Amino acid sequence: MARIVVVGSGFGGVEAVRRLGQLGVCEKHECLLVSPGKRFVYTPFLPMIVSSRYSLGDIVFSVEGFALRHGFTVVDDSVSEVDTSALVLSSGERLGYDYAVIAAGASPAYYNVPGAREHSVGLYSPEDAARLKDMVRGGVDRVVIVGAGFVGVELAGELLWLRESRGLSYEVVLVDMLGEPLELLGNKMASVKARRVLEHLGARLLLGRRVVSVDDKGVVLEGGKRVNADAIVWVAGLRGPGIGMPRGSQDAKGFIRVDRALRVPGFGGRVYAVGDAARLETKPYCLALKMAREALRSARVAVLNIALSLSGLPAREEYEPRITNCTPQVGLSIGPESGIVALGKSVAIESSMMNYYHEKMRRTYKRLLGGGI
Repeated sequence: MARIVVVGSGFGGVEAVRRLGQLGVCEKHECLLVSPGKRFVYTPFLPMIVSSRYSLGDIVFSVEGFALRHGFTVVDDSVSEVDTSALVLSSGERLGYDYAVIAAGASPAYYNVPGAREHSVGLYSPEDAARLKDMVRGGVDRVVIVGAGFVGVELAGELLWLRESRGLSYEVVLVDMLGEPLELLGNKMASVKARRVLEHLGARLLLGRRVVSVDDKGVVLEGGKRVNADAIVWVAGLRGPGIGMPRGSQDAKGFIRVDRALRVPGFGGRVYAVGDAARLETKPYCLALKMAREALRSARVAVLNIALSLSGLPAREEYEPRITNCTPQVGLSIGPESGIVALGKSVAIESSMMNYYHEKMRRTYKRLLGGGI
């Protein structure tokens, strides 16, 4: 009997558990889910926690019952290191494995900016969202958001909606070293539309200027300009999950390298990485975007390959990401009444449809984890 360990209970981890259960793998083998807090977080709605459009109970669901129904035992811990014989847990325990799926997500990238980690709050967990919500509700004159990517733009929209709906008077400042919001998409129309929506809602944009330091009073930009703030939110980028691995298994940002079958080099085909944790360059400079849909697709491929290997067959399934920085197909909300949908490099539509799409997905996960489907 083999032991299969899934690490992480986000979109990729939950999908891996579901697929392994459906394939009957856990009827014949031991299946473990390593899940800190034994919970799933519907992360697209973290900005909506800050604005109180949703509560923590609306987006945080237990995975324990779901995992048990699919034949898994849940370990309430996280993984700090992976070697060829065991997963090293944060508690210090060594957990042996025959196959492992690393679906541990990503972590904030601070780029060695002095004070960034110490004096800012992120938006990567329910605790982050609740803390920022309390800061804003406690009374602020200015919120500075560092990072004008997906999360920064969505958070700005929520804060601006909250300001308008509650009659508050704080300023929302969006800072980024790139010259336009959503610039990494490479879709100029999406950037133009996002800028227009944000400025219409009342955001102040300070773009094309890098943050060189952060302190408890604000941020300092390249060139010496200081922007004071009562709350600083750092959503300027991501790096890998922070799991130690043998040399060559990770890139310079800590993302886990994988081949087309999603196997991590150096582990003899026994360790797979999926979702935000993984780095796969299918074409030169074309990487899968850190999106829930890609986490689901990659988890399915990894699980199929593990099932094949357990049956004595070669791992022949290959992952082909559909949503990449070369072929973006993304949508985001900018408050409850606005948003942007980008299709490829040249088409962008102003639409609030992502609010409806994400609400439908949130309900789906609530039913899935609660036993409804």
